[in-house]
Amino acid sequence: METSMLMFDRFVDGSGWLQIAILASYGGFLAYKMKDPEQSAVWRQRSWLLFSIVFFSQFILGIAADERFLMSGKLHLPAPFMIVAGPVYRLQMTVMPILLVSSIILSGPAWCSHYCYLGAWDGLAARSRIKSGTGSIKQGQRFKSMKRVAIKNKWAWKWSFLILVMVSAIVFRLAGLSGWQTLGPALGLAIIGILIMILITRRSNKMVHCTTFCPIGTIVNFARFVSPFRMSIESSCTRCMKCIPSCPYDALNVRDIKSGKPGLTCTLCGDCISSCEVDAIRYRFFRLSPEKSRNLYLFITISLHILCLGLARM
Repeated sequence: METSMLMFDRFVDGSGWLQIAILASYGGFLAYKMKDPEQSAVWRQRSWLLFSIVFFSQFILGIAADERFLMSGKLHLPAPFMIVAGPVYRLQMTVMPILLVSSIILSGPAWCSHYCYLGAWDGLAARSRIKSGTGSIKQGQRFKSMKRVAIKNKWAWKWSFLILVMVSAIVFRLAGLSGWQTLGPALGLAIIGILIMILITRRSNKMVHCTTFCPIGTIVNFARFVSPFRMSIESSCTRCMKCIPSCPYDALNVRDIKSGKPGLTCTLCGDCISSCEVDAIRYRFFRLSPEKSRNLYLFITISLHILCLGLARM
């Protein structure tokens, strides 16, 4: 099997430059679109969904058609919880945990809003009943969403799922179970996650899978503080609460807004910025201005998105 990291090179030797050129052009286009806060939410969701489609398409093609679509011959279940369960079970570091840690250091919690191959579908399900465009929501839906309470017992569920995955991986290793023997429980957990998207996320318009079920999301919620990027709610906030329905991560509730900062499940996606009529929600990066902080954040997250897109193979 070819070892080139560039897929184009695997099919036509020396053509990797073309893949790089395409990715660079796409990155420039995406940066141009997302620089406008009014368009940022729409293009973030589109680019995230595109990454997921490419990831799973190459995964399926690699199994069904040509192994050159795959990064290596050692396949694993393409579920986010395997990023933490796999290394614990094998006691061996792989490329996915390295990518996760690197993204957290560089862009905080952006993994959960730009790079996760499954989270894009939870985001799509969360907005399935809300009109997407410039971040606007129908008036009736807006006020209904404003009255919606936070996800109940969110942190109890989050810690429970994380502990379940970690303990299961340790038990499977101590029991000497093979990879095939652990596939059944892993598939079961993955199916539960998909059902949560279909049955709960779609009804609540909040990303319940990512904010409550996914163990990686829980890790990111706390590890994100190694990054200096922050999101703040300034004193100019009028507490109109119109930003609440723009946040599918359950990070903007009445209590969060009064505290002057989004909740721990905030991914710094920035979807809420255009919903604020007084420009009170802002990015922060040390002493840079909010505008420069946002531009720097976009540069880093889009660059990492392009990198992940180029590596969207198992």
